[in-house]
Amino acid sequence: MTDPVSVQYKDMLQRGHMSVVNGRPLEAIGHYRQAAALVPERPLPYTRIGHVYLQMEQPRDALTAFESALERAPTDQDALAGKASALGASGRTDEAGETRRSAAQLESQARGRSRRSPTDPRLREIEQHVINGADSRAAGEDGVASAAYLTAANGYVAINDFDAAMDACLRSLEARPGNLDVHFVMTMLYLRRGWIDLGVERAVLIEHRLDIDDDRLRRNALVALARDYRTRSPELERLASSEI
Repeated sequence: MTDPVSVQYKDMLQRGHMSVVNGRPLEAIGHYRQAAALVPERPLPYTRIGHVYLQMEQPRDALTAFESALERAPTDQDALAGKASALGASGRTDEAGETRRSAAQLESQARGRSRRSPTDPRLREIEQHVINGADSRAAGEDGVASAAYLTAANGYVAINDFDAAMDACLRSLEARPGNLDVHFVMTMLYLRRGWIDLGVERAVLIEHRLDIDDDRLRRNALVALARDYRTRSPELERLASSEI
């Protein structure tokens, strides 16, 4: 039986993500705070709040949120990187540098534990993008980090390592939650793996964003993807029938 609190928690997180994508930061913070109230021991809602405050150029509020996350998970790499960005934006450069070094050290340790044999000649180049993303995140360059992780995700897709691709997508969204290209790759991954409900949810999120941005190239790509899976869901059938 599904835990109702867990369901509500995930729903509030998803609502927060959608609000960020749709350019409603205060609404997103409200959803993330509700998620934090439901499961107080989790750091994730606080890191999300911190990143939204950074995007709003409110580093003091962001710092408070990241510190709340670190109280719950002292070695959380995302919270540490966010804290470094908030400190830097507040003019506390020495503290920011120390925090970035801590985050980079944890990231390096994690890479060392997960390093794999280069069974594909493309793997070394792909993993270099992951390293570049980690270095950029530690330096507070979230846009650069998000792009590097996205490049890695596409590389992993090319060699059919979908687990690694999904992990790279999640890292990219941690750096920049509103990166629409990442949401598109995740939609494709969900559908390929047969996780239709998750894929549909992500596809609809993208559609809502495109209704605002009126990006024809991305809309065409979304419709083309939906057509490949149109028989799996009424929502995908609806998207597949959209005009290109």
